[in-house]
Amino acid sequence: MGVVFHRLLQTLKLERDAFVWMDFNDRATGDAVILVAITQVLLALGTGTSLFSLFNPVTLVSLMVAAAFFWLIYTAATYAIVTFLLDGHGTFPLFLRITGFAFPSLLLIIFSNLFLESLYVRSPPFALVLMLGAVWFVLIVSRGITYAADIPTAKAMVGAIGGYVAVTVVQAILGGLRLF
Repeated sequence: MGVVFHRLLQTLKLERDAFVWMDFNDRATGDAVILVAITQVLLALGTGTSLFSLFNPVTLVSLMVAAAFFWLIYTAATYAIVTFLLDGHGTFPLFLRITGFAFPSLLLIIFSNLFLESLYVRSPPFALVLMLGAVWFVLIVSRGITYAADIPTAKAMVGAIGGYVAVTVVQAILGGLRLF
C-alpha cells in the first residue's frame, strides 16, 4: 500500500511520473478501486452518515454503487469527449485509473463545506461547496488527460469539465427518477 499512497501523493501534486506509472501498471486499476471505495466511505462520514449505519449492508452497498456510478460515468463521459470531440488519444482503462486516483481529492468538498460554514451565518450554498471541492479533482484529471490523450491543457480542461457536467446532468436525471 505504500506505493499506492506514494503515487496518490504524486497525483495530488500533479506530477507526471504518477500518470506514467498508471499507464504502464495494470495493477493501478485495482488500486484506484480501493481509493474510490475509501474516499466514498470518508465522504459519507464527513457528510453526516454515522459510523454505525455504515455497518448496515444496504447503506454500504448503496454508497459503493453511487461511487462506482460516478467513477464510471465520469470516466466514460470524459473519455468520449476527449476521444471523439477533441481528437485525443488514450485508452479507457488509463482514463479510469486517472479518475480513480483523482477521486480522493473530492474530500475537499468536506473541508470547503467546513470552511464556508465558518464564513456564513447559515449553511453555505451547496453549489459553491461542490464547485470548490471539484476544482482540484478536475485539475488532476485534466493533467492526466494531457499525458494520456496527448492534447493541450486547454482541451484537457474542456474534457475534464465536460465530464463533470455530464455526470451531474445524468445524476440529476436519474435522481428525479428516484434511482440514485
